[in-house]
Amino acid sequence: MKLYLTGEPCSQQRHCYFVEAGNASFIVDCGYQRCYAGDELPHLSSEQIRSARYLFLTHSHENQSGGLEYLFANGFDGRVVLSAETAQQLHIAIDDPIILEGLSLPFTETELPGGLHLIWGRSGHCLGSAWFRIRDGEKAILFSGDYYPAARIHETDAIKGIHADIAVLDCDYGTQSADTRDEQLDALVCAIAEAIEDGRPVLLPVPAYGRGLGVISCVSERLPDVDIFADEPLRRELSQLDATAMWVKPDAGALLGSIFVRPIPEEFVALGVYFISDPQLDEPESLVLLRQLLICGARVFMTGTVEVGTYAASLMHSGNARMLRYAIHCTQEEMLSVAAQNDFSRIIAYRSDYAPAQSVYDI
Repeated sequence: MKLYLTGEPCSQQRHCYFVEAGNASFIVDCGYQRCYAGDELPHLSSEQIRSARYLFLTHSHENQSGGLEYLFANGFDGRVVLSAETAQQLHIAIDDPIILEGLSLPFTETELPGGLHLIWGRSGHCLGSAWFRIRDGEKAILFSGDYYPAARIHETDAIKGIHADIAVLDCDYGTQSADTRDEQLDALVCAIAEAIEDGRPVLLPVPAYGRGLGVISCVSERLPDVDIFADEPLRRELSQLDATAMWVKPDAGALLGSIFVRPIPEEFVALGVYFISDPQLDEPESLVLLRQLLICGARVFMTGTVEVGTYAASLMHSGNARMLRYAIHCTQEEMLSVAAQNDFSRIIAYRSDYAPAQSVYDI
């Protein structure tokens, strides 16, 4: 086996990996990174795309799945392996996918046509997110996706007791101390409370299917008298929790099911916290709401990555938005804790002391 890092070898952006294997070559994720003007797509060759028998998708976020149309347009005719929930979230339909929930139970090895052996589990990052251990003969490689064992809302199947010759592990928060997590959450809740007390609405741009549910639960739990407003995608996500129960922790599902989330009013601005599923503020509807809220003195808090060249970045640069992170990724400390519970011959972990030093690895 040979691993090619065809996304962005030095960061957590634009995930994409090509694995040349004896039985069946495959791709894992095909991310698109909008801030890389002119270089948004993975660096896959036409030969790699056409030779891949499978595409494994860890989840639906753009930097994991945004290059799907590019792959199909350039000759990929293999099968996509993903959860049913991820398939429903994608902006394009997948023809003849292999659905994880129908293939096997989490942590149960199964053989795919062509001779690859797969173990998968829930990664805790969002609805439908998964990690994969893929074996070809005696060689195995693990992709954690955006695995987050400390997830507040989403279920995880612990990556534990697994052998892999190479493990590609989430380490998006690098050498940041995990001890700061509670402090970060306290700072976010305190800033929201101060803004509301001052008569200012709050805008929180979040991704669809991700940290939004966690932030909503925290605001509801710690600021129970504050009104919560959300756009249609987030309200639909909340309304479908029964159908996606396997991806949500039972206690978290019960809490979210009890929260009253109002639709965003169109004719006036009410005092409260507004959630929109547009983390980079690139959609016209988001900018309309943003202007309405800013006129009323709103505070804008970004809780995750702000990409260069986006409206969210310009808002940060002008001082009209503030970064108050809500954690959904591993630090190096947490990544090493995961690695210690497994038998990994080599680790690749972006933004850490274990960041890749090359773009191709023999397995």
